[in-house]
Amino acid sequence: MPRIYVSPSTQERNAGISPFSVEEVEMNKIANILIALLNKDSRFVIKRNNPSWNINQIAADSDSFKADLHLAIHSNAGGGEGTEVYAYGPNTNSERFAQHLYKQIAPLSPGKDRGVKFNKALYEVGDHVDATSALIELGFHDNSCDAKWLATNQIQIAEALYKAICDYFAYDYRALVVAVPVVAKVEAVKEITIVHRTVSFDSPDSYPVDDFDVNIVMRIRNSLADSMSKGLMDAGISNGIVKL
Repeated sequence: MPRIYVSPSTQERNAGISPFSVEEVEMNKIANILIALLNKDSRFVIKRNNPSWNINQIAADSDSFKADLHLAIHSNAGGGEGTEVYAYGPNTNSERFAQHLYKQIAPLSPGKDRGVKFNKALYEVGDHVDATSALIELGFHDNSCDAKWLATNQIQIAEALYKAICDYFAYDYRALVVAVPVVAKVEAVKEITIVHRTVSFDSPDSYPVDDFDVNIVMRIRNSLADSMSKGLMDAGISNGIVKL
């Protein structure tokens, strides 16, 4: 199984504009959510850094863990805006990982994004880390718009980072799958028929052979159709009503 090292910033004095507090605190909040998602996904083995460590200790711990992927999570400063991601160099696995990160995060960030850049002089991107690595600067904590986004959209950001890790391995996003709720008044359902197999639009090749998408037709009383449809929509399951 892929071994993922999550390394949120340890910069405890980098204060941002309210409601953003300091870089270490906010990046660790995001990392906490990301790690919960990765732990929910049984395909990964996870380790994180210690906020009290210096950069040398973090790199050594990543190497000792024998990480396959090393993700450094930071926020930026200096008067700019938007997301940028640092990779080791062009045409490397590091660049491929960085591109996946940028593709997921950049559409969410409010500022004008800054692209994928190469800088192997960065300690967690360069030769001090054995794993394929990238460092993402999610946004500028000294920009009021970016700072508010970083502090108030941490679930969305963590989910995008999780998706980027899955994208790197060509995995589906199974930790984000919403379970179908139990629908009340099941006695009203007359029949349920699986009508045909369809191809998943979400990384179909990564599903197990016996785990494919299906369409389900449910025949129920007209008086219950609207409430059941709404319940499914609230659970994130698209559906439609067809009169018989």
